[in-house]
Amino acid sequence: MSKKQRKVRKKTPRAARPMRPLSPQQSMRLQQAVRAHSAGDLALAESAYRALIAEKIRTPDIYCKLAAVCVQTGRRGEAVRLWKMALAIDPGYLEASMNLADSYQLSGDLERSEKLYRRIIAGHKQLHVARYLLANLLKSQGKFAEASEFYAAVMEQQPDYTQAHFSYAQIHKYRDRADPHIGQMLDLLRSGDLQPGNRIQLAFALAKAFENIGDYAAAFEHLKTGNDLRKVEFNYDIESDRALIRSIIRCFSQEEMSRIKVPGEDSRRPIFILGMPRSGTSLVEKIIASHSDVHGAGELEYIFALGTRLFLQRSADFQFGHLDAYPRSAFEEFGRAYLAQIRALNDRAGRVTDKMPFNMMMIGLIRLALPNARIIHCVRDARDTCLSIYKQNFTTGNYRFAYDLKAIAQFHNEYERLMRHWHDVIPGAIYDVSYEALTHDPETEIRKLLAACDLEWQQRCLDFDKTGGVVRTASAYQARQPMYTSSVRLWEKYQPFIQPMLEELNPAG
Repeated sequence: MSKKQRKVRKKTPRAARPMRPLSPQQSMRLQQAVRAHSAGDLALAESAYRALIAEKIRTPDIYCKLAAVCVQTGRRGEAVRLWKMALAIDPGYLEASMNLADSYQLSGDLERSEKLYRRIIAGHKQLHVARYLLANLLKSQGKFAEASEFYAAVMEQQPDYTQAHFSYAQIHKYRDRADPHIGQMLDLLRSGDLQPGNRIQLAFALAKAFENIGDYAAAFEHLKTGNDLRKVEFNYDIESDRALIRSIIRCFSQEEMSRIKVPGEDSRRPIFILGMPRSGTSLVEKIIASHSDVHGAGELEYIFALGTRLFLQRSADFQFGHLDAYPRSAFEEFGRAYLAQIRALNDRAGRVTDKMPFNMMMIGLIRLALPNARIIHCVRDARDTCLSIYKQNFTTGNYRFAYDLKAIAQFHNEYERLMRHWHDVIPGAIYDVSYEALTHDPETEIRKLLAACDLEWQQRCLDFDKTGGVVRTASAYQARQPMYTSSVRLWEKYQPFIQPMLEELNPAG
Protein backbone atom coordinates (compact mmCIF):
# COMPACT_ATOMS: atom_id res chain seq x y z
CA MET A 1 0.00 0.00 0.00
CA SER A 2 1.38 3.40 -1.02
CA LYS A 3 1.79 6.31 1.38
CA LYS A 4 -1.08 8.09 -0.39
CA GLN A 5 -3.35 5.05 -0.06
CA ARG A 6 -2.55 4.77 3.67
CA LYS A 7 -3.39 8.45 4.09
CA VAL A 8 -6.76 8.00 2.36
CA ARG A 9 -7.48 4.94 4.51
CA LYS A 10 -6.80 6.88 7.71
CA LYS A 11 -9.28 9.54 6.62
CA THR A 12 -11.97 6.99 5.75
CA PRO A 13 -14.49 6.61 8.61
CA ARG A 14 -14.35 3.16 10.11
CA ALA A 15 -18.04 2.55 9.44
CA ALA A 16 -17.54 3.32 5.75
CA ARG A 17 -14.91 0.65 5.20
CA PRO A 18 -16.22 -2.41 3.37
CA MET A 19 -17.01 -5.55 5.34
CA ARG A 20 -14.82 -8.50 4.45
CA PRO A 21 -16.57 -11.81 3.77
CA LEU A 22 -15.64 -14.70 6.02
CA SER A 23 -13.26 -17.30 4.68
CA PRO A 24 -14.64 -20.85 4.40
CA GLN A 25 -12.71 -21.84 7.53
CA GLN A 26 -14.02 -18.84 9.46
CA SER A 27 -17.58 -19.60 8.33
CA MET A 28 -17.21 -23.15 9.61
CA ARG A 29 -15.89 -21.91 12.98
CA LEU A 30 -18.77 -19.45 13.22
CA GLN A 31 -21.27 -22.24 12.59
CA GLN A 32 -19.62 -24.31 15.34
CA ALA A 33 -19.84 -21.34 17.72
CA VAL A 34 -23.53 -20.85 16.91
CA ARG A 35 -24.21 -24.56 17.55
CA ALA A 36 -22.43 -24.33 20.92
CA HIS A 37 -24.45 -21.21 21.73
CA SER A 38 -27.73 -22.93 20.83
CA ALA A 39 -26.76 -25.95 22.94
CA GLY A 40 -26.19 -23.73 25.96
CA ASP A 41 -22.39 -24.01 26.04
CA LEU A 42 -21.94 -20.28 26.54
CA ALA A 43 -18.27 -20.45 27.53
CA LEU A 44 -17.31 -22.30 24.34
CA ALA A 45 -19.46 -20.00 22.19
CA GLU A 46 -17.97 -16.88 23.76
CA SER A 47 -14.42 -18.13 23.27
CA ALA A 48 -15.11 -18.88 19.60
CA TYR A 49 -16.80 -15.54 18.93
CA ARG A 50 -13.93 -13.66 20.57
CA ALA A 51 -11.35 -15.59 18.56
CA LEU A 52 -13.09 -14.58 15.33
CA ILE A 53 -13.31 -10.94 16.41
CA ALA A 54 -9.60 -11.00 17.27
CA GLU A 55 -8.93 -11.79 13.61
CA LYS A 56 -10.27 -8.31 12.74
CA ILE A 57 -13.37 -9.71 11.08
CA ARG A 58 -15.62 -6.76 10.33
CA THR A 59 -18.99 -8.49 10.52
CA PRO A 60 -21.60 -6.93 12.85
CA ASP A 61 -23.39 -10.26 13.22
CA ILE A 62 -20.52 -11.75 15.27
CA TYR A 63 -20.50 -8.78 17.64
CA CYS A 64 -24.24 -9.19 18.15
CA LYS A 65 -23.88 -12.91 18.80
CA LEU A 66 -21.21 -12.24 21.43
CA ALA A 67 -23.43 -9.52 22.91
CA ALA A 68 -26.21 -12.10 23.27
CA VAL A 69 -23.87 -14.33 25.31
CA CYS A 70 -23.00 -11.35 27.51
CA VAL A 71 -26.70 -10.66 28.16
CA GLN A 72 -27.30 -14.32 29.01
CA THR A 73 -24.43 -14.22 31.53
CA GLY A 74 -25.51 -10.95 33.15
CA ARG A 75 -23.00 -8.61 31.48
CA ARG A 76 -25.31 -6.15 29.79
CA GLY A 77 -22.78 -3.32 30.02
CA GLU A 78 -20.37 -5.28 27.85
CA ALA A 79 -23.20 -6.18 25.49
CA VAL A 80 -23.94 -2.47 24.99
CA ARG A 81 -20.32 -1.89 24.03
CA LEU A 82 -20.49 -4.73 21.49
CA TRP A 83 -23.72 -3.47 19.92
CA LYS A 84 -22.10 -0.06 19.51
CA MET A 85 -19.12 -1.72 17.83
CA ALA A 86 -21.50 -3.53 15.46
CA LEU A 87 -23.10 -0.19 14.57
CA ALA A 88 -19.67 1.34 14.00
CA ILE A 89 -19.18 -1.30 11.32
CA ASP A 90 -22.70 -0.95 9.89
CA PRO A 91 -24.76 2.02 11.20
CA GLY A 92 -27.91 0.50 9.73
CA TYR A 93 -27.55 -2.93 11.34
CA LEU A 94 -31.05 -3.44 12.69
CA GLU A 95 -30.40 -6.14 15.31
CA ALA A 96 -27.81 -3.98 17.07
CA SER A 97 -30.04 -0.89 16.94
CA MET A 98 -33.06 -2.73 18.38
CA ASN A 99 -31.05 -4.33 21.17
CA LEU A 100 -29.35 -1.05 22.01
CA ALA A 101 -32.70 0.76 22.22
CA ASP A 102 -33.99 -1.95 24.58
CA SER A 103 -30.83 -1.76 26.69
CA TYR A 104 -31.11 2.01 27.01
CA GLN A 105 -34.64 1.49 28.31
CA LEU A 106 -33.49 -1.11 30.84
CA SER A 107 -30.79 1.23 32.16
CA GLY A 108 -33.28 4.07 32.57
CA ASP A 109 -31.99 6.15 29.66
CA LEU A 110 -35.50 6.57 28.30
CA GLU A 111 -34.82 9.60 26.15
CA ARG A 112 -32.04 7.88 24.24
CA SER A 113 -34.12 4.71 23.88
CA GLU A 114 -37.11 6.60 22.51
CA LYS A 115 -34.93 8.59 20.12
CA LEU A 116 -33.34 5.42 18.75
CA TYR A 117 -36.69 3.67 18.29
CA ARG A 118 -38.02 6.69 16.38
CA ARG A 119 -34.92 6.67 14.18
CA ILE A 120 -35.42 2.95 13.46
CA ILE A 121 -39.07 3.56 12.55
CA ALA A 122 -38.12 6.44 10.25
CA GLY A 123 -35.76 4.14 8.36
CA HIS A 124 -38.02 1.08 8.34
CA LYS A 125 -41.57 2.22 7.65
CA GLN A 126 -42.99 -1.31 7.54
CA LEU A 127 -41.23 -2.58 10.66
CA HIS A 128 -44.29 -2.92 12.90
CA VAL A 129 -42.29 -4.52 15.72
CA ALA A 130 -40.35 -1.26 16.21
CA ARG A 131 -43.62 0.68 16.49
CA TYR A 132 -44.87 -1.93 18.94
CA LEU A 133 -41.74 -1.68 21.11
CA LEU A 134 -41.87 2.12 21.06
CA ALA A 135 -45.50 1.89 22.19
CA ASN A 136 -44.38 -0.38 25.05
CA LEU A 137 -41.73 2.18 26.03
CA LEU A 138 -44.28 5.00 25.99
CA LYS A 139 -46.68 2.86 28.04
CA SER A 140 -43.98 2.15 30.61
CA GLN A 141 -43.51 5.91 31.01
CA GLY A 142 -47.21 6.53 31.50
CA LYS A 143 -47.70 8.12 28.06
CA PHE A 144 -50.79 6.05 27.45
CA ALA A 145 -52.48 8.24 24.81
CA GLU A 146 -49.46 8.22 22.52
CA ALA A 147 -48.83 4.53 23.21
CA SER A 148 -52.43 3.77 22.18
CA GLU A 149 -51.87 5.62 18.90
CA PHE A 150 -48.82 3.50 18.09
CA TYR A 151 -50.62 0.27 19.03
CA ALA A 152 -53.52 1.32 16.80
CA ALA A 153 -51.08 2.02 13.95
CA VAL A 154 -49.60 -1.47 14.34
CA MET A 155 -53.07 -3.06 14.36
CA GLU A 156 -53.99 -1.14 11.21
CA GLN A 157 -50.72 -2.10 9.55
CA GLN A 158 -51.03 -5.76 10.55
CA PRO A 159 -54.51 -6.61 11.91
CA ASP A 160 -53.47 -10.07 13.15
CA TYR A 161 -50.55 -8.75 15.24
CA THR A 162 -52.17 -9.96 18.44
CA GLN A 163 -49.45 -8.61 20.74
CA ALA A 164 -50.63 -5.11 19.83
CA HIS A 165 -54.27 -6.01 20.54
CA PHE A 166 -53.29 -7.42 23.92
CA SER A 167 -51.11 -4.45 24.90
CA TYR A 168 -53.71 -1.94 23.69
CA ALA A 169 -56.36 -3.69 25.79
CA GLN A 170 -54.27 -3.30 28.94
CA ILE A 171 -54.40 0.51 28.75
CA HIS A 172 -57.81 0.97 27.13
CA LYS A 173 -60.92 1.53 29.24
CA TYR A 174 -63.86 -0.36 27.77
CA ARG A 175 -67.22 1.24 28.54
CA ASP A 176 -69.69 -1.20 27.00
CA ARG A 177 -70.09 -4.19 24.70
CA ALA A 178 -70.34 -1.88 21.68
CA ASP A 179 -66.67 -0.89 21.85
CA PRO A 180 -65.39 -1.60 18.31
CA HIS A 181 -62.16 -3.15 19.56
CA ILE A 182 -64.10 -5.93 21.30
CA GLY A 183 -65.74 -6.75 17.98
CA GLN A 184 -62.41 -6.69 16.16
CA MET A 185 -60.86 -9.12 18.64
CA LEU A 186 -63.85 -11.48 18.56
CA ASP A 187 -63.80 -11.52 14.75
CA LEU A 188 -60.08 -12.24 14.77
CA LEU A 189 -60.53 -15.00 17.36
CA ARG A 190 -63.27 -16.63 15.26
CA SER A 191 -61.22 -16.48 12.07
CA GLY A 192 -59.63 -19.84 12.84
CA ASP A 193 -56.29 -18.87 11.29
CA LEU A 194 -54.45 -18.16 14.53
CA GLN A 195 -51.66 -20.02 16.27
CA PRO A 196 -52.29 -20.97 19.94
CA GLY A 197 -50.04 -18.16 21.18
CA ASN A 198 -52.08 -15.59 19.27
CA ARG A 199 -55.35 -17.03 20.57
CA ILE A 200 -53.97 -16.80 24.10
CA GLN A 201 -53.20 -13.09 23.71
CA LEU A 202 -56.67 -12.35 22.38
CA ALA A 203 -58.31 -14.40 25.13
CA PHE A 204 -56.56 -12.44 27.88
CA ALA A 205 -57.30 -9.15 26.12
CA LEU A 206 -61.00 -10.01 25.86
CA ALA A 207 -61.07 -11.08 29.51
CA LYS A 208 -59.82 -7.63 30.48
CA ALA A 209 -62.41 -5.96 28.23
CA PHE A 210 -65.33 -7.93 29.67
CA GLU A 211 -64.15 -7.31 33.22
CA ASN A 212 -64.14 -3.58 32.45
CA ILE A 213 -67.80 -3.71 31.46
CA GLY A 214 -68.75 -5.88 34.44
CA ASP A 215 -69.46 -9.13 32.60
CA TYR A 216 -67.45 -11.41 34.91
CA ALA A 217 -68.87 -14.64 33.49
CA ALA A 218 -67.65 -13.74 29.99
CA ALA A 219 -64.37 -12.48 31.43
CA PHE A 220 -63.75 -15.78 33.19
CA GLU A 221 -64.71 -17.77 30.09
CA HIS A 222 -61.94 -16.02 28.15
CA LEU A 223 -59.52 -16.35 31.06
CA LYS A 224 -60.11 -20.09 31.14
CA THR A 225 -59.61 -20.33 27.37
CA GLY A 226 -56.29 -18.48 27.55
CA ASN A 227 -55.01 -20.35 30.58
CA ASP A 228 -56.04 -23.78 29.27
CA LEU A 229 -54.15 -23.09 26.03
CA ARG A 230 -51.10 -21.88 27.93
CA LYS A 231 -51.19 -24.77 30.40
CA VAL A 232 -50.55 -27.41 27.73
CA GLU A 233 -47.15 -25.80 27.06
CA PHE A 234 -45.99 -26.79 30.54
CA ASN A 235 -46.06 -30.04 32.45
CA TYR A 236 -46.21 -28.40 35.87
CA ASP A 237 -46.01 -30.48 39.03
CA ILE A 238 -46.11 -28.73 42.42
CA GLU A 239 -43.84 -31.44 43.86
CA SER A 240 -40.76 -29.98 42.15
CA ASP A 241 -41.34 -26.61 43.82
CA ARG A 242 -42.16 -28.27 47.13
CA ALA A 243 -38.86 -30.15 46.96
CA LEU A 244 -36.93 -26.96 46.16
CA ILE A 245 -38.53 -25.09 49.06
CA ARG A 246 -37.84 -28.01 51.41
CA SER A 247 -34.18 -27.88 50.38
CA ILE A 248 -34.06 -24.11 50.97
CA ILE A 249 -35.57 -24.46 54.45
CA ARG A 250 -33.18 -27.30 55.27
CA CYS A 251 -30.10 -25.51 53.92
CA PHE A 252 -30.85 -22.14 55.51
CA SER A 253 -31.92 -23.35 58.92
CA GLN A 254 -31.61 -21.09 61.94
CA GLU A 255 -28.63 -23.10 63.16
CA GLU A 256 -26.83 -22.93 59.82
CA MET A 257 -27.55 -19.23 59.29
CA SER A 258 -26.21 -18.32 62.73
CA ARG A 259 -23.14 -20.55 62.39
CA ILE A 260 -21.95 -19.66 58.90
CA LYS A 261 -19.47 -16.80 58.71
CA VAL A 262 -19.24 -15.05 55.35
CA PRO A 263 -17.53 -11.71 54.73
CA GLY A 264 -20.57 -10.20 53.02
CA GLU A 265 -20.49 -6.99 50.99
CA ASP A 266 -21.34 -3.99 53.17
CA SER A 267 -23.20 -2.05 50.46
CA ARG A 268 -26.62 -0.64 51.34
CA ARG A 269 -27.39 0.06 47.69
CA PRO A 270 -29.81 -2.79 46.85
CA ILE A 271 -33.46 -2.72 47.89
CA PHE A 272 -35.14 -6.05 47.16
CA ILE A 273 -38.92 -5.98 46.66
CA LEU A 274 -40.29 -9.51 46.60
CA GLY A 275 -43.26 -11.74 47.32
CA MET A 276 -45.86 -13.49 45.21
CA PRO A 277 -46.36 -12.18 41.68
CA ARG A 278 -49.29 -9.73 41.53
CA SER A 279 -48.99 -8.89 45.23
CA GLY A 280 -48.18 -5.20 44.70
CA THR A 281 -44.47 -5.36 43.92
CA SER A 282 -44.78 -2.97 40.95
CA LEU A 283 -46.75 -0.46 43.00
CA VAL A 284 -44.24 -0.60 45.85
CA GLU A 285 -41.31 -0.23 43.47
CA LYS A 286 -42.94 2.77 41.75
CA ILE A 287 -43.40 4.45 45.14
CA ILE A 288 -39.81 3.83 46.28
CA ALA A 289 -38.32 4.63 42.85
CA SER A 290 -40.08 8.01 42.92
CA HIS A 291 -37.51 9.00 45.57
CA SER A 292 -34.77 11.21 44.15
CA ASP A 293 -32.03 8.87 45.42
CA VAL A 294 -33.45 5.66 43.93
CA HIS A 295 -33.30 3.99 40.52
CA GLY A 296 -36.08 1.50 39.83
CA ALA A 297 -34.49 -1.39 37.92
CA GLY A 298 -37.59 -3.58 37.63
CA GLU A 299 -37.48 -7.37 37.65
CA LEU A 300 -33.83 -8.36 37.42
CA GLU A 301 -32.79 -11.95 36.74
CA TYR A 302 -29.38 -11.45 38.36
CA ILE A 303 -30.00 -12.95 41.81
CA PHE A 304 -31.59 -16.13 40.48
CA ALA A 305 -28.99 -16.48 37.72
CA LEU A 306 -26.12 -16.06 40.19
CA GLY A 307 -27.73 -18.34 42.76
CA THR A 308 -28.29 -21.02 40.15
CA ARG A 309 -24.76 -20.80 38.75
CA LEU A 310 -22.93 -20.67 42.08
CA PHE A 311 -25.10 -22.94 44.20
CA LEU A 312 -27.92 -24.91 42.56
CA GLN A 313 -25.89 -26.24 39.62
CA ARG A 314 -23.54 -27.93 42.06
CA SER A 315 -26.42 -30.21 43.01
CA ALA A 316 -27.42 -33.22 40.92
CA ASP A 317 -31.12 -32.73 41.76
CA PHE A 318 -31.02 -28.93 41.33
CA GLN A 319 -31.68 -28.26 45.01
CA PHE A 320 -29.76 -26.59 47.78
CA GLY A 321 -27.44 -28.81 49.80
CA HIS A 322 -25.76 -27.86 53.09
CA LEU A 323 -24.13 -24.46 53.53
CA ASP A 324 -20.86 -26.15 54.48
CA ALA A 325 -20.75 -27.70 51.02
CA TYR A 326 -20.27 -24.33 49.36
CA PRO A 327 -16.92 -22.51 49.39
CA ARG A 328 -16.89 -19.08 51.04
CA SER A 329 -15.69 -17.69 47.73
CA ALA A 330 -19.08 -18.53 46.18
CA PHE A 331 -20.86 -16.25 48.66
CA GLU A 332 -18.31 -13.49 48.10
CA GLU A 333 -18.68 -13.77 44.33
CA PHE A 334 -22.47 -13.74 44.67
CA GLY A 335 -22.48 -10.35 46.44
CA ARG A 336 -19.67 -8.82 44.42
CA ALA A 337 -21.10 -9.88 41.05
CA TYR A 338 -24.59 -8.64 41.90
CA LEU A 339 -23.32 -5.19 42.91
CA ALA A 340 -21.27 -5.00 39.70
CA GLN A 341 -24.32 -5.85 37.62
CA ILE A 342 -26.58 -3.21 39.14
CA ARG A 343 -23.73 -0.70 38.87
CA ALA A 344 -23.59 -1.44 35.13
CA LEU A 345 -27.32 -0.69 34.95
CA ASN A 346 -27.05 2.61 36.81
CA ASP A 347 -23.95 3.99 38.52
CA ARG A 348 -25.49 7.30 39.60
CA ALA A 349 -28.35 6.54 41.98
CA GLY A 350 -27.54 5.92 45.62
CA ARG A 351 -30.03 3.04 45.82
CA VAL A 352 -31.38 0.55 43.28
CA THR A 353 -34.58 -1.47 43.55
CA ASP A 354 -34.88 -5.04 42.27
CA LYS A 355 -38.48 -6.24 42.23
CA MET A 356 -38.06 -9.81 41.03
CA PRO A 357 -40.77 -11.61 43.06
CA PHE A 358 -38.95 -14.94 43.07
CA ASN A 359 -35.97 -13.49 44.91
CA MET A 360 -37.97 -14.79 47.88
CA MET A 361 -36.27 -18.12 47.16
CA MET A 362 -32.85 -16.51 47.62
CA ILE A 363 -33.38 -14.47 50.80
CA GLY A 364 -30.88 -16.64 52.68
CA LEU A 365 -28.16 -15.99 50.11
CA ILE A 366 -29.03 -12.28 49.99
CA ARG A 367 -28.79 -12.03 53.76
CA LEU A 368 -25.39 -13.74 53.89
CA ALA A 369 -23.79 -12.04 50.87
CA LEU A 370 -25.48 -8.61 51.10
CA PRO A 371 -26.32 -8.23 54.80
CA ASN A 372 -27.07 -4.50 54.57
CA ALA A 373 -29.49 -4.76 51.66
CA ARG A 374 -33.10 -3.93 52.48
CA ILE A 375 -35.73 -6.62 51.89
CA ILE A 376 -39.33 -5.52 51.35
CA HIS A 377 -41.96 -8.27 51.29
CA CYS A 378 -45.27 -7.44 49.59
CA VAL A 379 -48.28 -9.11 51.21
CA ARG A 380 -51.79 -9.25 49.76
CA ASP A 381 -54.99 -11.20 50.37
CA ALA A 382 -54.25 -14.67 49.03
CA ARG A 383 -57.52 -14.86 47.09
CA ASP A 384 -56.91 -11.59 45.26
CA THR A 385 -53.28 -12.51 44.63
CA CYS A 386 -54.12 -15.90 43.15
CA LEU A 387 -56.95 -14.53 41.01
CA SER A 388 -54.70 -11.76 39.73
CA ILE A 389 -52.10 -14.36 38.73
CA TYR A 390 -54.76 -16.31 36.81
CA LYS A 391 -55.78 -13.10 35.05
CA GLN A 392 -52.24 -12.34 33.90
CA ASN A 393 -50.80 -13.54 30.61
CA PHE A 394 -47.32 -14.46 31.81
CA THR A 395 -44.98 -15.30 28.96
CA THR A 396 -41.95 -16.88 30.65
CA GLY A 397 -41.31 -20.28 32.17
CA ASN A 398 -40.93 -18.74 35.64
CA TYR A 399 -44.70 -18.90 36.04
CA ARG A 400 -45.44 -22.50 35.09
CA PHE A 401 -47.90 -22.79 37.98
CA ALA A 402 -49.90 -19.73 36.86
CA TYR A 403 -52.35 -21.32 34.41
CA ASP A 404 -54.31 -23.61 36.72
CA LEU A 405 -56.42 -22.42 39.67
CA LYS A 406 -55.50 -25.34 41.93
CA ALA A 407 -51.79 -25.13 41.09
CA ILE A 408 -51.71 -21.40 41.83
CA ALA A 409 -53.21 -22.00 45.26
CA GLN A 410 -50.78 -24.85 45.96
CA PHE A 411 -47.82 -22.63 45.05
CA HIS A 412 -49.19 -19.85 47.25
CA ASN A 413 -49.34 -22.28 50.18
CA GLU A 414 -45.67 -23.17 49.64
CA TYR A 415 -44.74 -19.48 49.38
CA GLU A 416 -46.42 -18.81 52.74
CA ARG A 417 -44.46 -21.68 54.30
CA LEU A 418 -41.18 -20.30 52.94
CA MET A 419 -41.84 -16.74 54.12
CA ARG A 420 -42.74 -17.97 57.62
CA HIS A 421 -39.36 -19.70 57.65
CA TRP A 422 -37.46 -16.55 56.65
CA HIS A 423 -39.21 -14.50 59.31
CA ASP A 424 -38.32 -17.14 61.92
CA VAL A 425 -34.68 -17.47 60.82
CA ILE A 426 -33.83 -13.79 60.32
CA PRO A 427 -36.34 -11.91 62.48
CA GLY A 428 -36.54 -8.19 61.79
CA ALA A 429 -34.63 -8.40 58.51
CA ILE A 430 -37.73 -8.41 56.29
CA TYR A 431 -40.28 -5.60 56.19
CA ASP A 432 -43.82 -6.67 55.30
CA VAL A 433 -45.95 -4.12 53.45
CA SER A 434 -49.66 -4.88 53.12
CA TYR A 435 -51.30 -4.06 49.80
CA GLU A 436 -54.64 -3.48 51.51
CA ALA A 437 -53.14 -1.16 54.16
CA LEU A 438 -51.15 0.70 51.51
CA THR A 439 -54.20 1.42 49.37
CA HIS A 440 -56.35 2.31 52.41
CA ASP A 441 -53.93 4.74 54.11
CA PRO A 442 -51.18 5.59 51.61
CA GLU A 443 -49.30 8.33 53.45
CA THR A 444 -48.98 6.41 56.73
CA GLU A 445 -47.81 3.25 54.98
CA ILE A 446 -45.44 5.05 52.59
CA ARG A 447 -43.77 6.85 55.50
CA LYS A 448 -43.18 3.50 57.20
CA LEU A 449 -42.00 1.94 53.94
CA LEU A 450 -39.42 4.67 53.29
CA ALA A 451 -38.18 4.43 56.87
CA ALA A 452 -37.72 0.67 56.43
CA CYS A 453 -35.54 1.45 53.39
CA ASP A 454 -33.52 4.08 55.30
CA LEU A 455 -34.86 6.77 52.99
CA GLU A 456 -35.98 10.21 54.08
CA TRP A 457 -39.56 11.25 53.43
CA GLN A 458 -40.22 12.92 50.09
CA GLN A 459 -43.67 14.08 48.99
CA ARG A 460 -42.95 12.82 45.48
CA CYS A 461 -43.20 9.24 46.81
CA LEU A 462 -46.81 9.91 47.81
CA ASP A 463 -47.38 11.53 44.41
CA PHE A 464 -45.77 8.55 42.65
CA ASP A 465 -48.32 8.56 39.82
CA LYS A 466 -47.04 11.98 38.72
CA THR A 467 -43.33 11.16 38.68
CA GLY A 468 -41.35 9.96 35.68
CA GLY A 469 -39.38 6.76 35.41
CA VAL A 470 -40.38 3.51 33.87
CA VAL A 471 -42.52 0.51 34.83
CA ARG A 472 -41.70 -2.45 32.59
CA THR A 473 -43.79 -5.24 34.08
CA ALA A 474 -47.35 -6.40 33.57
CA SER A 475 -48.50 -3.77 36.07
CA ALA A 476 -47.25 -0.81 34.00
CA TYR A 477 -50.76 0.65 33.70
CA GLN A 478 -51.93 0.03 37.28
CA ALA A 479 -48.69 1.31 38.83
CA ARG A 480 -49.19 4.61 36.96
CA GLN A 481 -52.65 5.23 38.40
CA PRO A 482 -53.37 7.12 41.63
CA MET A 483 -53.87 4.81 44.59
CA TYR A 484 -57.13 2.87 44.20
CA THR A 485 -58.93 0.11 46.10
CA SER A 486 -61.00 -1.41 43.30
CA SER A 487 -58.74 -4.49 43.20
CA VAL A 488 -59.34 -5.23 46.89
CA ARG A 489 -61.70 -8.21 47.27
CA LEU A 490 -62.11 -8.47 43.50
CA TRP A 491 -62.10 -12.23 43.98
CA GLU A 492 -65.70 -11.97 45.24
CA LYS A 493 -66.83 -10.99 41.72
CA TYR A 494 -65.39 -14.25 40.40
CA GLN A 495 -66.31 -16.44 43.38
CA PRO A 496 -68.65 -18.80 41.46
CA PHE A 497 -65.87 -19.62 38.99
CA ILE A 498 -62.80 -20.05 41.21
CA GLN A 499 -63.86 -22.73 43.68
CA PRO A 500 -60.86 -25.05 42.95
CA MET A 501 -58.55 -22.24 44.03
CA LEU A 502 -60.55 -21.30 47.13
CA GLU A 503 -60.76 -24.92 48.28
CA GLU A 504 -56.99 -25.44 47.95
CA LEU A 505 -55.78 -22.30 49.72
CA ASN A 506 -54.59 -22.56 53.31
CA PRO A 507 -57.37 -21.55 55.73
CA ALA A 508 -55.18 -18.64 56.87
CA GLY A 509 -55.01 -17.41 53.27
